[in-house]
Amino acid sequence: MTYNAAGNTLLAISDSKEKVFELNMRRIKLKDYTDKVVGSNSDLEDLVKLDSTLYLLASAGILYEIPKKRDSIRQYKLALHGKNDFETVYYDPSINSLVLLCKTCEHEKGQGYRTAFRFDLTTKTFDSTAFYTIKKKEVADVVKDEEVDFKPSAAAINPINKRLYILSSASNLLIIADNRGKVIEAYDLNPDQFPQAEGIAFAPNDDMYISNEGKFGAATLKMFPYQQPKNTTDKKKK
Repeated sequence: MTYNAAGNTLLAISDSKEKVFELNMRRIKLKDYTDKVVGSNSDLEDLVKLDSTLYLLASAGILYEIPKKRDSIRQYKLALHGKNDFETVYYDPSINSLVLLCKTCEHEKGQGYRTAFRFDLTTKTFDSTAFYTIKKKEVADVVKDEEVDFKPSAAAINPINKRLYILSSASNLLIIADNRGKVIEAYDLNPDQFPQAEGIAFAPNDDMYISNEGKFGAATLKMFPYQQPKNTTDKKKK
């Protein structure tokens, strides 16, 4: 999902549908934001909205660029060999680019890392090499669990601290990294509250939203209001 600042709403996709939905959080009502904009069996996994343009990610590593008028939909495919599975795309304003994170990619087998690929929004092209990688051991070391299964399912950059927040529904994790994938923090998520966390978005004021696919019941959406960090600096007495 992604935050829609124009309407103070969330936009979301479902992998079994070919359209975008809008959730008005004041009324908790889901409605169509677009008609069908991609073909059947596209297997949509994530999206980003920039100004009036939508970018939808299909699991095969295909980006669909959908303008406001829906009159000239374009698609861009990341050229990778073998079978690849993507669930994550996010916008990094510091490089004016979209970044795709592998959930599982062919070239990663036996390598112990996950790969990020950059799509330059100025040239509308993918880089020919990986943007960065995240070693699964880095995640395991921070979580202190050597059996951890790191498969990115969603990501977004926090607008206040500029860090990258990555969900992994596998092993129920929230990872915080810099914008080149260096792991800074990692947290276990309660599987009772986050049975399958596969969507994350931030409002401009830093409120955080995490969505869960329906695994044992209905899909859920959780909102975490931004809390100003306390100043813990001790003032010296004169």
